[in-house]
Amino acid sequence: MKRLFFIALLMVTALSCREGLTLSYSSADISGLPEEHMVLAGFAAREQLSDGIHLPLSTHCLVLGDGAQKVCIISNDLMEISPAIADTMLTLIAERSGLPKENILMHNTHTHSAPRSGGASNFTGGTNRAWKERMMETVISNAVRNIEAPGKPFTMKVGKGKSYINANRCEKDGPADHDVYVARFFQDGKPVVSLVNFACHPVCMGPSSYLLSSDYPGVAARYLREAWGGDVFQLSGAQGNIDPAAGPKTVEYAEQCGKELAEAVRDIPLETVPEKNLLKLVNRTVDLPYEVDKVTPEAVVRHADSLAATAITAFPRFARDVQGWKEEILARFETGEVPSKLRFHLHGVNLNGIVFFFSDGEPFCEYQMEARAAFPESMVFFAAYTNGQNSYLPSEHAYQVRKGYEYEIEQMHVYIKAPYPLSEKMPSIYREGVLETIRETLR
Repeated sequence: MKRLFFIALLMVTALSCREGLTLSYSSADISGLPEEHMVLAGFAAREQLSDGIHLPLSTHCLVLGDGAQKVCIISNDLMEISPAIADTMLTLIAERSGLPKENILMHNTHTHSAPRSGGASNFTGGTNRAWKERMMETVISNAVRNIEAPGKPFTMKVGKGKSYINANRCEKDGPADHDVYVARFFQDGKPVVSLVNFACHPVCMGPSSYLLSSDYPGVAARYLREAWGGDVFQLSGAQGNIDPAAGPKTVEYAEQCGKELAEAVRDIPLETVPEKNLLKLVNRTVDLPYEVDKVTPEAVVRHADSLAATAITAFPRFARDVQGWKEEILARFETGEVPSKLRFHLHGVNLNGIVFFFSDGEPFCEYQMEARAAFPESMVFFAAYTNGQNSYLPSEHAYQVRKGYEYEIEQMHVYIKAPYPLSEKMPSIYREGVLETIRETLR
């Protein structure tokens, strides 16, 4: 009898430890100071330093737990951070909080009106150096505090709508995904935070703007906070070939697009997600091929010479940029072999049957559309720019069309310092990696 009682007590204790999922959320400001003037990311045509702030930049941290594990999801109003910087930040968050590094997903919205976090401006004495150090510490400390905070039970509501502020930026009437997904989280009946998942480059504020801003996602969040209560942030989707419909323009255009997006999602019908006490994390990798089977110094030199002689480009300094790329890649061979494939990291979070998929890099919208079409019975949120930005991922369609997609297919590697362009065999390998990650997440 005592043994049966002890077993029953263990069962009750185990169940009480897993009564349901919990959530904690916090955000912090990562803007520059008013007196700081910095190099902005994203537009090569910019020649001046920042001269003001349109909307603040923030880091948002959502931590989910099931009593046995926690998953930390971060979204920063930044254009991008390199895989090396991302790894440093994830390592420090893990060391300070005790949460395994693989349980931390750090996404960036890709706004082109945030300071650069790489390059010479971030060296000692550079215009961006002090901001970068503050930004990194703020993102890290905000995440650590939130991981360590006791979570509380929550309810989640989700919905799907349409917005037409976006369009294919490379091809008139080309593929474009107008779906917008919403997940809203409530505690004690009150809104805590909502996330909007949409695919459109935050480039409404074009190269003529020198204002720091979260661009249209920040404008939409401002309107939605007023309408919904609680905080709001964006998970930017597969938008490698998607821009605002009228292209980069002005701060007024950011206000217009943000308002239109907010109006499109504000009244989306929401469904309450049934509580299943289900929190599952999947981490996978895929190795994407370059145009050559083996990257060698000789192949790099041949490719650089060919690019400088034949490439059609909008960048007046392209030949100089190619020379800089060649020198950097050749220097890597002095310290060891340069990988001949590009490793990509894919992640899936199953939250009570709702899938949140994360990828590094900058995939084209077709991958997002194909992923959702492959799982019609499931709601799949798709977030790119996670844990480091390392490449565009053109679609099979882009490789077939070519014209209009020259930069993304043939030249982008020069600016992100990848050792070689990706092969046209890449799309099928990446797509299957995405689908298998989602399958495993739902399994």
